This record gives sequence, C-alpha cells and structure tokens, in this order.
Amino acid sequence: MPKNISYRPVLIDQLITNERLASYKTVFQISDDAELVGAYLWNTKVCSAFYPLLNAAEITLRNAIDHALRNDLGGFWWKENKLHFKSYSKTSNSPVPYSVNAIRKNFKNGFDQVTRDKKRRYKVTNQRPTHQEIIANTDLSTWEFLLDSEFMGPKLIWPKHLGTVFRGQWPSVKAAQTLDSTKDLVKTVREFRNRVSHHEPVWKRYGVRTESDVMEHLHEKLRKITSLISLVSPEKLDLLDKSGIISRAERACSINELRRCQHRLEAQSVKSMSKLSRIAKKAVRDNSSEQIVLYKNGKTRVTFEPC
Repeated sequence: MPKNISYRPVLIDQLITNERLASYKTVFQISDDAELVGAYLWNTKVCSAFYPLLNAAEITLRNAIDHALRNDLGGFWWKENKLHFKSYSKTSNSPVPYSVNAIRKNFKNGFDQVTRDKKRRYKVTNQRPTHQEIIANTDLSTWEFLLDSEFMGPKLIWPKHLGTVFRGQWPSVKAAQTLDSTKDLVKTVREFRNRVSHHEPVWKRYGVRTESDVMEHLHEKLRKITSLISLVSPEKLDLLDKSGIISRAERACSINELRRCQHRLEAQSVKSMSKLSRIAKKAVRDNSSEQIVLYKNGKTRVTFEPC
C-alpha cells in the first residue's frame, strides 16, 4: 500500500480495528502498517474473485433440483403432501426429521421474505408469491438438507432424480454414497460462502500458519466449488472457465497477488514493444499480474491482468 497514507490512529485502530488485523500479523510477512493493510485488502480481493463462483454453484444446484422436482411433483413441490420422506405418513404422529423441518422453515422464510419485499417496494399486500419467487429467496442450506438420506428410498426423490440433477461424473457408482458426498460438498461450499459474505478472513482455518498454507487452503476451496458445479453441470463449469472467472480466482489466490496488494512488487520499465510483448505473454502463461512503467509521452504505470 502507499507509504504516504496515515494508517493510525483512525484507519487501523478505529475503522478496521487491531482485533481484525491481529491474525494477519501472525501468518503474513508484514514489515509495516502499509503491508498489513495491503494483506487485509488482498483478502477483500480474494472474496471478490470467489463471489461469482459461489453464486454460480448455489444457483446451478438450486435450479437443477427445482427443475427436476417441479417436473415430477408440480409447482410448490415442497408442500407436505408432495415432498415425502422415509418416515412420512398422513396419519403418523411420529416426530418429523430435523432436515424436513429445516426445509419447511426455509421455504416459509422464503415466502415471508417475498411478501415483505412486495409490500415494501410495491405496496402490494394481497398478492401471493410465485413458485419461482420463493425458490429464489431460499437459503443455500435448503438444498443441502434436500440431499439428506431421509429422501433416499423407493418412490422418494433420491435416487430417482440423481441422474437428472447431477449430470457430471459421480464420485461413486453407488447412489447413496454420491448423495452423502455431495451433501458434504454443499456443506463445505455453504460454510465458505458464509465467510465470504460476512467479510471474514477467508483464508483462516486450523493449521494455516504460513502464506503457503493460506494459498493451499484457498485453492482447496476453489477445487470444492468447481467440483460441485461440474457435478451438476459440466457445461456451466466450461462457461465459467472460458469466461476467465476461474482463472481470476486462481490468480487472486497467489503470493504474487498478495505482494501486489502490499505494493511489494517492483514495476518493470518498458521502453520497447518487444519487452511489452514478453511481459504480456508471461502474464498469460503464468496467470499472474504484472506491473509495468511505460515511457511514452510521459511516465505511466500499468498493471497487466490476463483475461
């Protein structure tokens, strides 16, 4: 970060807080306040790079499950008389499983959220939310709970719709194992998404002690997210790859990008097209940001980032 900014007492001590930055000091190579704040802003950059992938994972999973169940059970398929589970009975007074109660609660929350939004925005008080409006307002945990083994069995949604929802390569040839491992994968993605959404240090985990540990941990999360997307839709993953969204996240989760945010990378002087071409090719080859200083009609600083 620029050395001519006044970091204390207001910026660090009051607006970011020393408590928030304490963990950065123990893991990252930091020699002054400028580099400390640089590491903090790097975390923000990483969150920004992960956001479209997390968004894609959630929406892709949600819509794939909804499409399959809506075609089979009809609109509002989550109603009690439609979405059956192992212990389901019209007459039984046995306790409803936790996962089933959680799903019902999430859909009720989605219904209530749409109702409140319409009342606040459009002064609409008597219009009922549509199927799609409720689906769009459900929490990611909804789709994790729907992968519970309570819904696995004859005449239930799993394994009946596994092949329709998960069109990528399964982690196991056994439907029950695929369901279990996919639920664990969704849980991992959901918990990481929550850290990103709440502006937490997304690199933190037990055992992460060095900058190399940080990058390894983040790349592991990236693999989990892309694995989930690929399991649901290989085509969606291909779209994200060819759009540069995956490579952007990979680039953000690097020591080089951390150093750039800390203003510890030296800019290369460029006075010829041949050198400019070499640097551009290196940036593409290494998927790295390269800082240069151009000397043409004055001095201009530029950062190369591959598309």
